[in-house]
Amino acid sequence: MSLTEISYYFRKFLPYFVLFCLVFLIFFYSIKLTLIYLESNKTVTTFTNPIFGKVSLPVIAHASSSAGFKFTLDTIEGQPVTATSTANVYFLPENNARFGYSEKIYLIAKSFGFNTEVVKHQLVGKIATFSDSDKTLSIDISNFNYKFDRKVDNSLFTSPQISIPMKTVIENKAIDFLKKIGRYPEELSKGATNVIYLKFNPINKNFVNVEKSSKAQLVEVDFYRPNIDEYPIVTSKFFTSQNYVVMLFQGNEYQIIKSQISFFEKSNEQVGTYFVKTGEEAWSELNSGMGLIVAGTQGQKDIVIKSMKLSYFDPDTYQNYLQPVYVFLGEGNFVGYVPAVKN
Repeated sequence: MSLTEISYYFRKFLPYFVLFCLVFLIFFYSIKLTLIYLESNKTVTTFTNPIFGKVSLPVIAHASSSAGFKFTLDTIEGQPVTATSTANVYFLPENNARFGYSEKIYLIAKSFGFNTEVVKHQLVGKIATFSDSDKTLSIDISNFNYKFDRKVDNSLFTSPQISIPMKTVIENKAIDFLKKIGRYPEELSKGATNVIYLKFNPINKNFVNVEKSSKAQLVEVDFYRPNIDEYPIVTSKFFTSQNYVVMLFQGNEYQIIKSQISFFEKSNEQVGTYFVKTGEEAWSELNSGMGLIVAGTQGQKDIVIKSMKLSYFDPDTYQNYLQPVYVFLGEGNFVGYVPAVKN
């Protein structure tokens, strides 16, 4: 076929080709617009399973009300964010005192350095307490949650020389200790850990955080649950966990100065699914005084909120449920929670 013939047929069929393309595009976009319309107007069915009925609000002993504060939202989104329409609520079964608990608590006491031939426990309700001149240990005989405190003064840091090891060594020592006393829950073993460097303040006999290990006298290892349904875990103090070990390293040895495990197993069978408040509803409740402030007001009444997210609250005292909360983070280390379940 010559070039002249090709040119002739091209000019002859070009209008038909253009017409075909126009018809195809009209047909294609008509179908697309129809699908978009149907998608936007379809009824969305949201599954819920509120098996517990009304869920009790989370309790945080030291938290204060958000009433009396003025909040300004200054986030990337610029408006309250709704994380999800529904979320799971997990039941926390309450344990009863276990048969043979006495042997267990005495093994724990020995691991903390008590002479159990001399020091015997005192039982009040479910709490067994060991105490001597320089340390106290309280153990819940129903679940073996415990709290340990050793008296601290300057003499504790004199000799031998304090030597802070690497983070991995610190974490492994803390884990080994919890395994030794038999109180290292499987969930904590799957979650994150955080190492905090501390220094003793002799004036108020308390510990203060320091940034560098070279300035530290002690170390704290915090243990957390793993994320639940992809949402992070928060605690009653937010910046630290109620599950921790504080250690003093001297030479090749270490002492446990403080430690606590306050952990409640969640049920993977008894799980309810509840509607979650919208971001607007949570923001409104924070402003109307229904929020729980856990940190960072520092005397300020005008709080600028820089972040808003959904998390699961891990209680430090027994409560019936492990449930989601909206977390508001602001300037000056402000932290506020609003219960997220819509009852």
